Amino acid sequence: MRILYIDPVAGCSGDMTISALIDAGCPFELLQDMLKQLPVELPSLAPEKKTKGALEGTYLKMGESALHLSIRQMQELIGGLKEEERVRRDALGILDILVNAEAKVHGVEPDKVHFHELAHVDTLIDMLCVAKAISYFEIERVLCGPIPQGRGFIKTSHGILPNPPPVTVEILQGMKLVFYEQDLELTTPTGAAILKYYARQPGHRIPFGLEKGGVGFGTYETERPNVVRVFIGDAGGGPDEEVWAIETDMDDMAVEYMGAAADRIRAAGALDVLYFPVHMKKGRLGLRLFVVAAEATLEQVVETLLKETSTFGLRLRKEARRVLKRKEVVCNTSLGTVRVKEGYDAHGALLKRHIEFEDVRKIGDEKGMPYRQVLELLEKEL
Repeated sequence: MRILYIDPVAGCSGDMTISALIDAGCPFELLQDMLKQLPVELPSLAPEKKTKGALEGTYLKMGESALHLSIRQMQELIGGLKEEERVRRDALGILDILVNAEAKVHGVEPDKVHFHELAHVDTLIDMLCVAKAISYFEIERVLCGPIPQGRGFIKTSHGILPNPPPVTVEILQGMKLVFYEQDLELTTPTGAAILKYYARQPGHRIPFGLEKGGVGFGTYETERPNVVRVFIGDAGGGPDEEVWAIETDMDDMAVEYMGAAADRIRAAGALDVLYFPVHMKKGRLGLRLFVVAAEATLEQVVETLLKETSTFGLRLRKEARRVLKRKEVVCNTSLGTVRVKEGYDAHGALLKRHIEFEDVRKIGDEKGMPYRQVLELLEKEL
């Protein structure tokens, strides 16, 4: 199992995390090639080597930019990238955490949220580059230590706010924090969202063989080293992960609404959503809804489930999940370009391949061919 341990020595931000991952060996050119796909003008980016005392690492210098993006624009730009499905999913997952936290703080629905500082293009760059680097290292589990916070007050577009600001506090609910007597925003909302999405703190003492490490410097000059450190290695064994299983039984949920509700639960971050008929008391026919969610998205999945279904309560339990190591490859065929999902065991042996149905459907629609025929032709060719 591939492990990434994030050590937020003096807090965490998106650019510090990227810097640390570049320092650990992620090629900067790989990140640049991805960002070049975006049809917007981006600020210049340049990784620089930096030393402070006995620490050597990387600082990602970002140029000036006045570009601000709406949430919808960020979602469309991420969704339009020709990258592995994991990269797009992870970047959108981080964005969802930011959106839901802002919604909770301001007391509005997520689709009514408008970013202020977070609308700057560097938020998009942070989310995409971290997702791409973690995919590059084929990380299967991310761990982190307590997350530093400053004290005092900070200046924002909403005025003077206590430090850490409300959105960061909302994001880090349930995570272990440590406070320092520094009047600085040590952990930014984007840094917090990255840790919330990826990292697991409970039971984080997993022994693993260290292969490489990296140090990412932040902008602030502080007495304590303003760095994020990363450690990458292998713990052996299968890629087990902890997930939440959520269940409920309903005998008053209209079946025609269940499909639409399931779509919204998936959009909230659920890993799996299943529903099937069950016989309830007094012989009534009902529905059992079974949902699997990661720790990072549990609250928004539960909230959506309670809003969208007729249930008054849920059963929740932690379970272990083992999945194959996945990789998405793009293949050129006589019918067109298709994405193929590959599954590998713990030893790196290829066990199965799956052609993405959306690509099969696109080819079938463009060429007027039955989907089954397209799939059979592609399977023979690949």
